[in-house]
Amino acid sequence: MAGKERTIRCYCSPAGNNKIVDWHADLSAQERADADTFIAIMRNKLEWAMPDYRRRLQGYKRLGELRWMSCKKQHRLIGFFMGGVWYALLGCTHKQQIYNPADALKIADKRRSDVENGNVNTVTYDF
Repeated sequence: MAGKERTIRCYCSPAGNNKIVDWHADLSAQERADADTFIAIMRNKLEWAMPDYRRRLQGYKRLGELRWMSCKKQHRLIGFFMGGVWYALLGCTHKQQIYNPADALKIADKRRSDVENGNVNTVTYDF
């Protein structure tokens, strides 16, 4: 990347709500700080790999997840790559192979389809 940050864009609902901003706002102050630090580090990495990034999720091979711990919880930001850009679709937590919300992957896959088909807008992740 040599001085260039990886582009991350956020999913916006058909009504125009940035769902990643909504997720971020619901985190505790410590969780927000940890998420911001982790994502800033990931933006500057040329290669994303385990343990910070899982490339394929079981049953959803086109989705990946950024992964970090905060406040004794496993946090996830689920998204996908398209055209060199990573699209953040949904923020959630993960414990013992269970996502919260439980249908996080199904929701994220629907959002991925909406982004790929141009049915929704995305905005630059800038917080």
